[in-house]
Amino acid sequence: MGAVRRLVDADTGEPVPYAPYAFSGRHTQVDKARVEAITESKAFTPSQKFLVLWWIGVSPEGMEPLRATGADIAKRVGMSTDAVGKINRKLAKHRILVIRGRIGNYNFYRISPYIAFHGTGVEQREAVKTCNPPDIPGFNENAPARWEAQR
Repeated sequence: MGAVRRLVDADTGEPVPYAPYAFSGRHTQVDKARVEAITESKAFTPSQKFLVLWWIGVSPEGMEPLRATGADIAKRVGMSTDAVGKINRKLAKHRILVIRGRIGNYNFYRISPYIAFHGTGVEQREAVKTCNPPDIPGFNENAPARWEAQR
């Protein structure tokens, strides 16, 4: 076996502690400014804000929808099916959630790729072309960092 190579601080010569990759599994790129705007907005209730964060965590890779019914989601988050349905519809109205499929009268959703995305940068650029930016009250679309909103 080869020797374990230890990193040292170039200035002090002291060993630099090794830290494995900090994420416990899959991870997602998140637009912090949009999430901050949602969580600080008076237009959304605490339950709506909670579900936004939940959707960020559960939305599948790419633009695939979460294939779960409102009843399935309600069990997972501890809300009523009716509450989940109303919240999902409001978030979709604001384009925070996007509809990516349908069975019967039930829509399958995922978080907007403008808010969070699991995939490469190229895949995200293509994904944002498939939907309009979210309508987040108080979010400044004209800030310099909002390059995608200007394309």
